[in-house]
Order: sequence, then structure tokens, then C-alpha cells
Amino acid sequence: MDTPILDMLKKIAASGDARFCMPGHKGKPGFLGGAVNDYDITELPGADNLYMPEGPILQSQQLHAEYIGASHSFFLVNGSSIGVHASILAVLKRGDKVIVGRDMHLSAINALALAGARPLLVHPSASGTELFGVLTPEDVRRAVLRYPDAKAVYITYPNYYGLCSDINEICAVAHRAGMKVICDAAHAAAFDYSDLLPVPPAAAGCDVWATSLHKTLPAMNQCAVMSVGTGVEWGTAQAVLNMLQTTSPSYVLLGSSDYALGYMRDKGKQKLAAVIALVEDNIRKIEALGGYRCVTKDVPVLTGAYDRDILKLVIDVTDRGISGFSAARSLAKNGICVEAADSANIVLICSVADGQEDLDRLKAALYALKGSNYSIQSKMTAIELAGVFDRQLSMEIGEAVFGKKRNVPLLESVGEIAAASVGAYPPGIPVIIPGQKITYDMVDYIARMRQQGYTVFGSDGNIDIVEG
Repeated sequence: MDTPILDMLKKIAASGDARFCMPGHKGKPGFLGGAVNDYDITELPGADNLYMPEGPILQSQQLHAEYIGASHSFFLVNGSSIGVHASILAVLKRGDKVIVGRDMHLSAINALALAGARPLLVHPSASGTELFGVLTPEDVRRAVLRYPDAKAVYITYPNYYGLCSDINEICAVAHRAGMKVICDAAHAAAFDYSDLLPVPPAAAGCDVWATSLHKTLPAMNQCAVMSVGTGVEWGTAQAVLNMLQTTSPSYVLLGSSDYALGYMRDKGKQKLAAVIALVEDNIRKIEALGGYRCVTKDVPVLTGAYDRDILKLVIDVTDRGISGFSAARSLAKNGICVEAADSANIVLICSVADGQEDLDRLKAALYALKGSNYSIQSKMTAIELAGVFDRQLSMEIGEAVFGKKRNVPLLESVGEIAAASVGAYPPGIPVIIPGQKITYDMVDYIARMRQQGYTVFGSDGNIDIVEG
């Protein structure tokens, strides 16, 4: 397995050198024990430097870029959120217009505020279920015709539930119009290693994208990569990252990224084929228990999805007489930790680290799960969802975020311009975006989500609004 960073860390750890430098534990046994502190180093001789890599870090980044078909790749130690920030800042200047899918994550809002860019929000036309819809090529085509002076198209691929846009055609539409494609591909890291999964961003022709290795590959939390194609100047991308990332990057995380990518290059194809077959088999067995519907078994056409990631196991539990939130709590008591839950579903991420014994434990816990309330959810229509999300900005995001503001009760904010993002997890999509005029539908939707059990961000019952 080709792992330049890990090889370097092992060599330094074995040297036994006295470290009169950072970090303060000096490589001696710490709270985790083992080799963790040995590998937690600063820029020692031979260790390379993430800010200007010339040795093992550069070699590992090049191995990854060559494998996936990128021009350059850059390791991230702050998660893919920092990659989203850097992707937007590397492409857009203050005042630039960008077509943005309304299913964007909170991190994109923050990046647009920093960039001073002008997002042109596009609500997915296909939103016929409570699973948030994804952009279709036709959505993008209409937006390109309406906003021909936009510099780029920003998409999320896949979404939190594993649903994928037709990214090939979206890239083709954008490029024909002379626009670049910026992609939040946080959940797409495994796509590069199997033809059984949706097309990866590089193959589709994205210009810049960020992937979270820790989400779906065997990497530690915060491990991520930003990659660029030929449409983005790699030196600009590196310069932006150097402005945003810590000046003391974790070599433990760099080593973890190096290992995970080396492992996937060597074994990813066969390991993914095995776990995909395992999940497909267990989808049938889970549905045979009764009361469960695996909503990604077939591509949900009503969401506009072109493909789906089968390793995102999304199970609708409402026919079991229980909400997704209640199911997640009950499963946790039986030793099953899920990725997320909403009013109807539990979301489980499967990876090359899962085996038959893990799925057997899941099935046993699902078999024992029972509820009593058979009127769990009140589905919103596509028209109602559009009433909440299909709103343009009344003010630039950055102007709203960094300007003068005051804090008011959410119920009293209707008609005011928001100065903060408010939304819920899952899936991390803001309901209210800074610069938007707040409507009653937005406030009511947030109240409903809080009541159902979602974790609301950006509001504790109050919200920041633009002063004056």
C-alpha cells in the first residue's frame, strides 16, 4: 500500500529523537496511549509542510489526484466545510453571481458571506416528498437562461440522504454557458472507487469539489480533500486554503487521510462490491420484517434524483408506528448508533468497515422495534415546501451577516431581513438565509421542525435580524 505520509510518521516515531518543539506532549504516552502521540508531530525535518508541500504530503496528494482524475488535490484537516469555503473563494469574487441549488449546506452560506458573492437561489422543481429534492438539469438550464451573467453553478452531490442529481448533464449545461461548477461532494468520497456507485465529481467534469473522507471512508473525523480540475488555477486554490486552514495541521489526521486513500486504491473496488452486495441483500431482509420501507431502494423520482448511493441506508419507519427520532433513541438503547433521524426516517451510513455481523445486529434491533402511534407525520406538499424555500435574497448575505443587527423573538421577525442562518439537522439546509425577508411560512416550518424533534441551529427561539 502506497502511503508516503504514514511511512514518514512511522520513521520519525521510531527515531526516538528528543523533541524540544511543539506539541507539548513531546511524543510521550498520553491519554490515548499507543502510537497516537508518536505520530502527533509538528513540521520536523523530513515531515513536509501542508502549506507548501514538497515531500510525502505532496506525494500523497498527487497519488490521490492522479487516481481520481483531478488536476490537483489538497488535504484538509478542518473537514470538508473548509473545502467548501475554499472552493467558493477560489472561483468567485465580490459581487460575482452564482447559481446555487437551494439544498445547499450551512457551510456554503458562510462561504458566500465571506466571498461577498451574490447567490441566485434555485429551488429544486421536483420536491414531491419530505426528502428535500435535488437539482435537475432542467432546473439548471432554466437558471442559466435567466442568469446568463452568473460565473458558476453550485450543487450539492449527493444530498444527505444519498440522492444524486444528473451531475454529468448539469456540468455540460454549465460549461456550455461558460460557467464553472463548484460541488459540495462531502458525501461522495467512495464514488471514486466503484462503478457500482454514482459517477464521481472528477469524471462528471466538476471544476472544484470537496469530499469528506471521514464520512464514508476509513478515515478519522475531520479528514477531507479539496480537488480541482483544469478549470480552476491550482495555485489560487492553494493560496485560499492557506488563508483558511490552521497553521498547525494535525499530522495524525494527515496520516489517517493517507492511509484511507491508500487502502481504497488497493482494496476499495473489491471491498465496496462486497459491502454493496451485503446492503442490497439486507434491504430485502429489513423490508421483510414488516413496517419498514428503504426509501433509497428505488430512485425516488419525486425528488428529481437521477441516481442514489445505496450505502446511505435510509429507512422509513413510520409504518412501524414510530417516528424516526423515536426509532433512533430506541436503537441506541440496543447498541445501534445511526447517523441521523428525522420525523419519518433513520439514516445509516454503510462503508467498507461494515460486515455481516453489523447488519445482523441492526436487523435484530429493528425486529424488536415497536411503536403505537400510527399517525406520525403530516407531509407537506411541493407547493407548501416551495412557499418556504423558494425565496430570493433582499440583501447580500455578507452585508446582512456583518452589518448592524438586533435579536428578536422568531415570531416577531416576520417581514424583517434575517442576519443569521436558521435551519435544522438533518439535513443541515438553512430554512432562513441571511439577507432573506422572513415569512410566516418560514417561521411556521421551523416551529414544526422543533416540535417534531429536529435540532434547530441559528435560533434559540430568537433570531438576529438586520437593524433598521
